[in-house]
Amino acid sequence: MGLLDSRTRSVVGLDIEPGFLAAAEFSGGGKPSLLRAATETLGPGLFHEGEVVDVDGLADRVKAFFKEHDLPKRIRLGVASQKIALRVLELPAIDNEQELEAAIRFQAQEELPMPLEQAVLDYHVLERVDNGEGGRMRVVVVGARRDTVEHLLAVARKAGLQPELVDLSAFAMIRALYVPPGPSPQELASADYSGVPHLGEDGQPVEMQPGEAVQSAPEPATLYCYFGGLTNLAIGTGEDCVFNRVLQNGVESMAATLAERRGLTLDHSREWLRYVGMARAIDGLEGEPEIVAEAREVLTAGARRIADEIRLSIEYYHSTVPDARRVEQTVMAGPGIAIEGLPAFFETELGMPVQPRSMGQIEVEPGALDGVEAAELTVATGLALDEVPK
Repeated sequence: MGLLDSRTRSVVGLDIEPGFLAAAEFSGGGKPSLLRAATETLGPGLFHEGEVVDVDGLADRVKAFFKEHDLPKRIRLGVASQKIALRVLELPAIDNEQELEAAIRFQAQEELPMPLEQAVLDYHVLERVDNGEGGRMRVVVVGARRDTVEHLLAVARKAGLQPELVDLSAFAMIRALYVPPGPSPQELASADYSGVPHLGEDGQPVEMQPGEAVQSAPEPATLYCYFGGLTNLAIGTGEDCVFNRVLQNGVESMAATLAERRGLTLDHSREWLRYVGMARAIDGLEGEPEIVAEAREVLTAGARRIADEIRLSIEYYHSTVPDARRVEQTVMAGPGIAIEGLPAFFETELGMPVQPRSMGQIEVEPGALDGVEAAELTVATGLALDEVPK
């Protein structure tokens, strides 16, 4: 036992992506709560196609950001890139950890679109199924290009920070956003349903006996769509991420397009996109008509392209993930949810409910969100959490 247990110290989730930085400091030990948060926009030239290309320049910005907001240096980083692949593998049940890792690496060579010697590989067992023939197991495997991870770590270390973990931003997004439906499994197991009728397998009412719990159907899959400096798509079943895809298009690429077409700065372009939005008729909006019309066109075209990619991603998920559950709802997060009308646009395009959400069941200390938009903290929040808050 040490004099200072690291689990009692606060930790900062740091989200570094094209267009902005976001940091969320959470208390350690017990039930974590958000203590402080900070965000800052970034200029052009630091990223290319979502990848860090100016390590020194970005490190200088991160260092100044942490100094300005007096943030602790112990951090957890998130990675989201088109150079990341996530697959769900089905394997025979294996109990020995070394044998399991060897089996995963062997199959990953066939499944992941990158040489394993150039990748950082991790895995998580989703479930074990006893099928009467020795059993099977489903494992989610993530492979990230080593240079993608190393560039992020180099930025953090050059900024004087102490990275303790690099996690998939999609995992962090689900941890921050997931809200369990209805009573918890523990509450259901302990509840007394005696005398409460329900339908049996034959469709006829059956009376529950004391101590007997209702068996609920598995949750449908949820699409999580983070719309920020890039667009990060994740499909979750419960708390587990079973699909991830990163798109280069996002709020930042739209702002860059508008800036180039109308000769604006990036900051002005971001402001125009939020002002114009997608809900109000542009005839009634004040401002230069050409810029207003261009902003609406950029938003509509960009959102439609992303909606097309989302539909393709859902189809791919259903065709490749074993026993894929049907996607029945979307949770939309990130700075994009502040653009009026954008969630409703995706709801129409995708033909399913779309719920804007910045965080799930997160404890927030008074004043922690003063001057900060919660929608920009989703990934940073999830990075600082070890698990979904209960």
